[in-house]
Amino acid sequence: MYARLQSRSVLAGLLPLGALAATFALTLALRLRQEPAPLGFDEYASLYFSGRSFTELWGPWMLRETNPPLFYTLLKLWRMAVPDSQPALRLLPLLLSLAQIGLITRLAGRRWGWAAAAMAVLLFALSPSDIYQSEYLRGYVLAKLAVTVSFLGLLAALEEGRPNPPRGWGLYVGGAVVAVYSHTTMLLWPAIATLAVLAEASLRRGVGRTALLRLLAANLAVALLSGWALWIAAAQVRAASANIAWIEPLSFADWLSSVNLQLLLDGEVGSALMAALMAIGAIRTFRDRATRLALFIVIAALLAFKVADHVHPIISDYTLHWCASFTVLLAAAALARGDGIVVRGGALALVAAVGLYELVTLVWIPEPQDWRRTVQTVAHSPNSALLVSHEAVGLVVQQACMLEYHGPGCPFPLVVMASRAPTDAWAFGGYRGRITPVPQVRAALVPARRVYAFSRYVYTPLPPLGLDENRYRRVEWDDGELIGPIPAADFRGHDFRRRNGRKLL
Repeated sequence: MYARLQSRSVLAGLLPLGALAATFALTLALRLRQEPAPLGFDEYASLYFSGRSFTELWGPWMLRETNPPLFYTLLKLWRMAVPDSQPALRLLPLLLSLAQIGLITRLAGRRWGWAAAAMAVLLFALSPSDIYQSEYLRGYVLAKLAVTVSFLGLLAALEEGRPNPPRGWGLYVGGAVVAVYSHTTMLLWPAIATLAVLAEASLRRGVGRTALLRLLAANLAVALLSGWALWIAAAQVRAASANIAWIEPLSFADWLSSVNLQLLLDGEVGSALMAALMAIGAIRTFRDRATRLALFIVIAALLAFKVADHVHPIISDYTLHWCASFTVLLAAAALARGDGIVVRGGALALVAAVGLYELVTLVWIPEPQDWRRTVQTVAHSPNSALLVSHEAVGLVVQQACMLEYHGPGCPFPLVVMASRAPTDAWAFGGYRGRITPVPQVRAALVPARRVYAFSRYVYTPLPPLGLDENRYRRVEWDDGELIGPIPAADFRGHDFRRRNGRKLL
């Protein structure tokens, strides 16, 4: 009998460690599986900005860019320490993502036990949005980590039975400032957190007048320390920056789809299961301040972003994922202490099975473009040139060549056609080469026997030259296509100035 009880005790001790180890292993495996995916347009933009001087990144030069410079600065420092290769570069957002998952896991484990901690890791592991952003060279994952730190500080500062520690308020302010300097939309975080605290104060008497005054003082500190980002943002609003002109107000159906992608698991069954866990978690642990604040933050965030979207569209498939920390926390609370091992283990197994099935068979993880394949295709085709439209596309191709061939430019002629599109103004003046007017494109292509063209968004180089891109072979991605090879002779005989009696330029 004693031996049987002892074996059960050992099993009960090993199960939590095994569950956490398995979910963390799954998290890492799914992210390493995503790592070889090609860098996208915006990631090469990050490489460009990380190559600028500290003076430029933190000065008026950054008026051209809508995102603050903190992530670019961190990436610049990272590139000084690691090889300039895609796996090494993508290690930075991966480490930031794992740190953020670790913080939420620690909070869930301390509040509600090992099963809640394992569920938190599992939900992050299976989230397509989290997988993508954990390997994405942009500031979103840093903002998410910073908001998590800020929330933990706020929670510590408001805890009942303890004095409001300066350390908690310091973490709240520091995390909020880092979040603001990671992504402009995080200017909304202090307002969202304050709304959540006010909702908490209206429900419970544990938040007194002193705590609310300290929160006000902390928010003033955040505003003062974020002064540079506020100045840049105000200047860009006055200048009507076209860098985010591509973001359009979402219909209600599209908004729900984006919320499903960023805050749940994207798949129909998996998202419904996670939403059910959130409801159970909120009900079971509503007496816990962490649960109440997380719930109020989710509600306030959805409302704040929707209101802001009416002023200027800011919701894309990336800008809300920081709030997944709180939806995951609510769902993890469903496995709070009290249920048996079989129930908690069964819940973890069910979520893992459904999430993995949908992730592998149904869920779409985007591949915006493959610039590496583009430059390799042209480089491996003798006597070929690449034709693109707009300076931003030329700059991105140049960055792709620099990363791939570790040289100052591309090993083939790159012809960048002038474009009147005002979008992607961040790139103006950054391309190291000549911007070719449309009437001079034919002369610029003369040495080549074959031409490839890259088309993306409104940057379509063939129609202004009177060529039908549908006539040629195309390799398509989610947001771009490589067209060609096109015989150089097809560019001859076209009147670039006039077509069908209409002047093109």
